[in-house]
Amino acid sequence: MGNGSEAQYENDVRDGKRFVGRTKELRTLRQWLEHAEAPMTIFSVTGMGGIGKSSLLSEMLSIARERGATAVWMDGRACGTTPSVFVDYFISTLGVELGLLKSHGTQLLSVLKSMPREKRLVIAVDNYEELALLEGWFMEVFIAKLHIRGVLIILASRSELSAAWRTHPRLYQRLIQLQLQHFNADEIAEYIAAAGPLRPSVAGTITKMTDGHPLGLALAVEAADQGRNLPHAEWAELSHMISARLLLELTTPRLHPMVEVLTLLETANQELLSAVLDIAVKPEEYHMLRRMSFIRAAPDGLALHDMARVHLMRDFRQREPYRMQCMRIRIAELLKPLHEQAGPQERRQIARKMLLLCQEAMLQYRKYADVSRDSLFSSLEPMNMKDLPAMHKLLQQWCEYSVEPWQAVKYAPFLDELAQQYPGGIVLKRDMRGEPIAMFITVLVHRETSELLLKYFPHEMKECFAPEEMQCDPDESDTHFALLAAARDDVPGYTREELVGYMVLDRLSLLGDGARAILVATNPHLKLFLRSIGFQMRSTSTRACDRYEDRADVLELDLRSGQFGAWVMSLLHPDLPANQIQPGTASAGQKLWSEQEVRKMLAHLRSPGELQPYAERVTGVKDGIQLQLYVLDLLEGRVHGVSPQDQKLLHAAYWTHAGNPTAAAQVCSMSRATFYRHLRTALIRLARIL
Repeated sequence: MGNGSEAQYENDVRDGKRFVGRTKELRTLRQWLEHAEAPMTIFSVTGMGGIGKSSLLSEMLSIARERGATAVWMDGRACGTTPSVFVDYFISTLGVELGLLKSHGTQLLSVLKSMPREKRLVIAVDNYEELALLEGWFMEVFIAKLHIRGVLIILASRSELSAAWRTHPRLYQRLIQLQLQHFNADEIAEYIAAAGPLRPSVAGTITKMTDGHPLGLALAVEAADQGRNLPHAEWAELSHMISARLLLELTTPRLHPMVEVLTLLETANQELLSAVLDIAVKPEEYHMLRRMSFIRAAPDGLALHDMARVHLMRDFRQREPYRMQCMRIRIAELLKPLHEQAGPQERRQIARKMLLLCQEAMLQYRKYADVSRDSLFSSLEPMNMKDLPAMHKLLQQWCEYSVEPWQAVKYAPFLDELAQQYPGGIVLKRDMRGEPIAMFITVLVHRETSELLLKYFPHEMKECFAPEEMQCDPDESDTHFALLAAARDDVPGYTREELVGYMVLDRLSLLGDGARAILVATNPHLKLFLRSIGFQMRSTSTRACDRYEDRADVLELDLRSGQFGAWVMSLLHPDLPANQIQPGTASAGQKLWSEQEVRKMLAHLRSPGELQPYAERVTGVKDGIQLQLYVLDLLEGRVHGVSPQDQKLLHAAYWTHAGNPTAAAQVCSMSRATFYRHLRTALIRLARIL
């Protein structure tokens, strides 16, 4: 590791781990820290999984703090998908770093703005690809609020940043790309030497086996450091990684259950580990876990490196499948209330963890989507405009087996327009060279996107949406319209169905925010798969969407009333099939209120005649007039059940300032975006009360 001198290497030990290599990258950081002006700079750290992006970010932040800088670590997977959630996460993380935990966001931002320019600020965002939906706002709004000097932003992602960064009129000059490579021969030798004296034959085997891949190197060196006398066949079995059994042997027996929990969870802190295992995990045990080379520190706990987790999962499944499933259910039962009580910035992160537990519960119908692959849950990546030719090839292949020729002609121009106007709706899976091998398109439906969707898919849109749903405000949008999942069928090591399943599992995490997914399907295998995981199916009203002999149907999974946790449990628990928990079905046979239904009902609050169809759903209410009086009693506090804030929001939105959201937001002392966010939560809570 460089310290500013090209000739000198420096081995730092932090938390018991030795950091080696990345001399050029760390030299670039030190040069910025020592620069008198320190103009705002953006580092783009890219590289394959396990290459050491997270470790490099951690090292960079440690060096920055040693130089007196304020250093903030953010995980893109926990940042949320809206500006307000991102800002909340940033403020809370900044508060932890500055030791101002009880300060309000405005106070923290004022502290940040008044910070002297010679005081450096380093903001590191790991898994930046998760912020695809926020990229425009992040570039044009968030960065614009920061000082033009003394600020360094480090963005770590598997693929390079989109072309928007490289063509930006102001930011392109501030961008420095740091693409991480495998360790070279000198760095491999240095890393092996740091482990102590090893037999030359063992050192040579490690060098050949790992090919300089940092995670594989770390695992192999740790195994050799434990004095294991392993035959060459076992070393070579997993090529760039050592086996899961060996990983377990590296830990003491009392740590094995904790490693098993980390195998099933994306991240876990000391409290969650203790809750799952029903024992008190001691601080020293947690610290021992943290020091293992195949375990990394994450913002909210510890996490296994991806490839280590693949092998541990395979080993656990083969050894004790029943206990593995029981542990999944136990973890999901603990996460369910946490998800329901979580703030916006935490909810999707918990949803990812819960979906990860469900992977093996989706194996009944594999002819469309196969989620049995051991590559596990991993984030998809946003598209770049340079990906468009490869995306068109994927689309052309998909059209050949998915739609009729007369239907296929609209997809190519639609893809071009979508990529230009709403690129966040397109996510990709890439191979090791960065080439797209699979593509998933979902569009969040609101009045702006509906215009594009109606242009190309008028029949499908009319089958799925009422006119008022297509005209909702972008801030109120809560429905993802799934268009297609396309994958190549010539990718070594993958089937097309596995690639599709990989993407479906990732996109289902969007529903963790309390959303709905809807699509028109003709493929009978797709229908079977979706129905097996809880989607409801209804027939289309016309035959305009049919494909040859395959009839089109509408499939929908509506989790807008806060049923994500119940849906996950239905997938996991063998005695509770997915089709027994459906949105809108109460245990007593009564129909539950959805958020959308409450919204429609309140829109007619001033017209008792229009409320008549809803009256029979409320106990003790006979007609629309009684329903109007009952709802007003709730919103004005004469009947208990609705919180004062929800009363104010709902009363302003649907009574005193009905049809004028700007005035309603002003009465509530909120911006329109904040008002819509809180109003949606109030509608969900009112649905539960009704």
